[in-house]
Amino acid sequence: MKELKLTLLAVVMAGAAMLVGCDNPEKMKDVPQDAFPKMDPNPMVLQGKTVSGKITGKFPPKYFNKNAKLELIPVVTYGGSELKLSSKTYQGEKITENNPVINYENGGSFSIDYSFPYKEEMMQSEMELRYVLLYKEKQVPFDVPLKLGYGINVTQLLVDREAEPVLMGNNFTRDHLTTKEAQIGFAIQSSDVRSGELTKDDVKALQDAIKDLSANQKAELKGIDVYAYASPDGPVDLNDKLSRDRGSNTQKWMSQTLKKGKVDADLVSVKERATDWDGFRTMVQGSDIEDKEMILRVLEMYSDPDTRNREMHNLGKVFSVLAEQILPKLRRSRMVANIAVKGYTDEELVEMVNGNRVSELGLEEGLYAATLVQDFMKKADVYANLASRFTTDVRPLNNLAYVYLKQNRLEDAKTNLDKAAALESENPFVLNNLGVYEMGKNNDAEAEKYFSRATAAGEVVKSNLGICEILKGNYNKARDYMVGVTSFNAGLARMLSGELDAAKNTFSAVKSAKSYYGLAIVGARNSDEKMIVSNLKEAFSMDGSLKERAKKDVEFVKFAQSAAVSALF
Repeated sequence: MKELKLTLLAVVMAGAAMLVGCDNPEKMKDVPQDAFPKMDPNPMVLQGKTVSGKITGKFPPKYFNKNAKLELIPVVTYGGSELKLSSKTYQGEKITENNPVINYENGGSFSIDYSFPYKEEMMQSEMELRYVLLYKEKQVPFDVPLKLGYGINVTQLLVDREAEPVLMGNNFTRDHLTTKEAQIGFAIQSSDVRSGELTKDDVKALQDAIKDLSANQKAELKGIDVYAYASPDGPVDLNDKLSRDRGSNTQKWMSQTLKKGKVDADLVSVKERATDWDGFRTMVQGSDIEDKEMILRVLEMYSDPDTRNREMHNLGKVFSVLAEQILPKLRRSRMVANIAVKGYTDEELVEMVNGNRVSELGLEEGLYAATLVQDFMKKADVYANLASRFTTDVRPLNNLAYVYLKQNRLEDAKTNLDKAAALESENPFVLNNLGVYEMGKNNDAEAEKYFSRATAAGEVVKSNLGICEILKGNYNKARDYMVGVTSFNAGLARMLSGELDAAKNTFSAVKSAKSYYGLAIVGARNSDEKMIVSNLKEAFSMDGSLKERAKKDVEFVKFAQSAAVSALF
C-alpha cells in the first residue's frame, strides 16, 4: 500500500510539473521567426526636425500567455547613448488591466508609432525593440533586443541653409535731360522787369548754373523756355496783352544775359502766354482761406473768363483776401533751362569708386557704380557714403546690408536693416534681408515670417521660402516654391518629393559638389551603380568632406558590398 501511495504521488507531481511547464510565461521569450517585427520606413528618415515611423508585428497563435503582459520598448542606440521611446504594453486574456488584449488561441498583432527629435550624432543609429515580460510582479527582459534597422536617412540636411539677400535697384540713366528753374514777379497791370526780381536767389542760381555749363564738358544747354502769365483778376483783353508783354520782356532780359555769357541768345523762346486760372485754382486749394470752397465753386460754375472775374469781384471781402494772398503770386514769368547731361561711362564710374570720389556722384549714379565693382569692401564703401548723404532713401542702407550679409557680417547687416526698416517698415527687400539675417542666426521660424511678407521682392524670396519648407520637411511645398528655379536646393526639393527625373535634370545643370552628390543619390534610388560611382567621384574631387558623409549615408547602404562603390572610399 505504501508503494502505491508513492507511485500515485509521483504521477501527480509529474503532471503538475508538466502543467507548470506548459503555462510558463517565460517561454514567450522565444520569438518565432515569422513573428519578427518590421519597421517602416527602414532605414529611418528625418523629416523636418523629427524622425517618425511605425513598428508592426504579430503574436502567433498559442504564443501569448493568458496570465502575462508584454511591454514593447523601441530604443534608438547611437554613439554609446540610447533613447528610449514610448513603449506599448499588451496583455493576455486573464489580465484585467486596460491594455490591448491578445487572444491565446488566435494570436494578434501590434503596432507602435514612434517619433523623436533628431540629433546630429544619430545618423549612424540603430533602432531596436526590447521586450519585457511582466507576470506575477516579475519583470523579465528578453535576452536579446531585436534589431530592426540601421541608420537614419538625413538627405534633407544637404540643404544649403544660406538664404539669398536681395539688392535694390537704381534709376540711373547715363544721358538725360535735367532742368533748372527760376521765376520773376510783376507788379499789377505791369510787364516791366523789376531789378529787385533779378537779385532773388533762384534767379541768381539759374544764372550761375548756365554760366557753369561752359566749363562742363558733360552738360549742354538745349534751350530756355519762358512761360508768362497774368493773374485772373482783369479783363481778358488786358490779361492777354500783359502775358504777351511779360513773356517778351522776360525773353529779352534772358537773351541779353546769355549774350553776356557768350551763349546763343536764340536758345530762349516763349512757350506760353496765358491768364493763369490753373495756378489760381491750385493756390486756392492749397491755402487756408476761410471761404475757399465758395471761390472754387465759382470756377466750376462759370467757364467764361470775364464772368468768372466779375463773380469773384462780387465776393467782396473774400476778393480782398485773394488780392492780398493769391493774385500777386500769379503775375509772373517762369524761366526753365533745359540741360542735356551726358553721364559718366562705366570706366569713369569705376575709376571714381577706386579713387574714393564717390561723393562726387549723385544717388542714382552711386547706386549704379556700386554694381560695377566686384570687391565687396568697395561696394560697402559706396553704399555707406550714399547712406550718409541720402538719409531718407532706403536703398543705400538695404544694399549695404546686402553686402554685409554676403560677407557673413550679420550684426553689421542688422544695424543697417533696422535703419532701413525705420524708413520703410514693409519694404519687401528689407524684409527679405531681415529673413536672411534670422536664417544666419538659426532662427528659422522668424526668418520664414519675414520671407512670407517679402514676396514682392522677386523670385529669390520664393527660393528662400523653399529652404524653410525643406527644413520643416514639407518637400512638396518646397518644390512648388522653386518652380522654374535651377539650384541645388531646387533639385533637392524635387528629389525629396519623389521627382527623380526632375531632380536629375536640375542637379545636372548646377554642376556643384553637392549637385554631383545629389545625382549619386538619384542613382542609388534608381539602383544605377554606374551613376553612383561616376557622380561620387566628381563630388569627392570637388569637396573631400562629402566622402566622410557618404561613408555614413544610408542612401548607399544597398551598395555596401559593391566593389566599385567600396573602391571610392
